[in-house]
Amino acid sequence: MKYLPTYVYTTIYEIDFTSLYAKGKRIILSDLDNTIASYSEKTPTKEMIKLNEYLRKLGFKIYLVSNNYDRRIKKFSEEFIIDGYLAKAKKPFTKKLEVFLKKENLKKEEIISIGDQLVTDIAGFNGLGVDTILVKTIDLKNQKWYTKINRSREKMILKKIKKVDCIKYNQMKEFYE
Repeated sequence: MKYLPTYVYTTIYEIDFTSLYAKGKRIILSDLDNTIASYSEKTPTKEMIKLNEYLRKLGFKIYLVSNNYDRRIKKFSEEFIIDGYLAKAKKPFTKKLEVFLKKENLKKEEIISIGDQLVTDIAGFNGLGVDTILVKTIDLKNQKWYTKINRSREKMILKKIKKVDCIKYNQMKEFYE
């Protein structure tokens, strides 16, 4: 199922990155908005910078993959050190994502992807054939109008997930209440 994440965590701070590294993951492709930071946060918090430093010490390469504009990611990454980024990624479509992976010479089996939306992030990254992590949206109040449409679709998708994987459904259902 294209909307079924490999893993589910409430926040990026709960993810067991050490275990993922031990499983051969070396590259993090992460959405920015409402995954790492809310739309209103223009720069990373101290907690975000600390996580970033920890991940880099573990040996991860970090890339931001966002449907947002270039200037949003550039501003945020002035303090949040990354190896690269893809703006206007057009997730869930995979064409730009595939080109980006090839350009950056990234191996799919080494990638773990992180996002807060089933319809864009999880579907797009699953379409690439990489492992996915769904995290709870940081701030539902400041979402864009088109994201609100996706959220209503996600509630319907969640019902289908319940039929396929009750454990992940139970982990995710609180995200949509």
